[in-house]
Amino acid sequence: MKRPARTRLARLAAGALAAWCGACGYSTGLQVAERHATIGVEFFGNATYERDLERPFYDQLTRTLRDTSDAALVDPGRAEVVVRGTIREFHRRSGIRSRENELLETGVYLEVEAQLVDRARDVPIRGPVRHGAWVGYTLSPAANEREARERVMRNVAQELVLDLFAPVN
Repeated sequence: MKRPARTRLARLAAGALAAWCGACGYSTGLQVAERHATIGVEFFGNATYERDLERPFYDQLTRTLRDTSDAALVDPGRAEVVVRGTIREFHRRSGIRSRENELLETGVYLEVEAQLVDRARDVPIRGPVRHGAWVGYTLSPAANEREARERVMRNVAQELVLDLFAPVN
């Protein structure tokens, strides 16, 4: 069955409007490549008593940069700018207990300090900035602590990337 010309014209107009709106320049990512073509991330130091935080935090930070930035992520030795920092605090909170004094819910806290460094001159461009976050979890099932650690690292990594790379007006 043939559609009326009016319906086809309306769909064509809606398609043209959608194409025009899509080309308005709006972006959900950080426009980092305009200022820095390449970014490197060094392994952060660990000033806490908790071991093995550096690798998972590095993974979250680089994932956040890949997801939000348009600049190339390269080896720190070849990068124009480098993210450098230290994990300052990590601890568990005492949590919520039952009437029988059984621990039911607890949480983890992570605080990280970072700066953006011009690699060629070895001078800070931004920072140091410091962010910390709490993430709570229940003790059952046992995998909840691992997931809480991932969440807290992701939250802190996102905050650091926004502070270090968002344009300053």
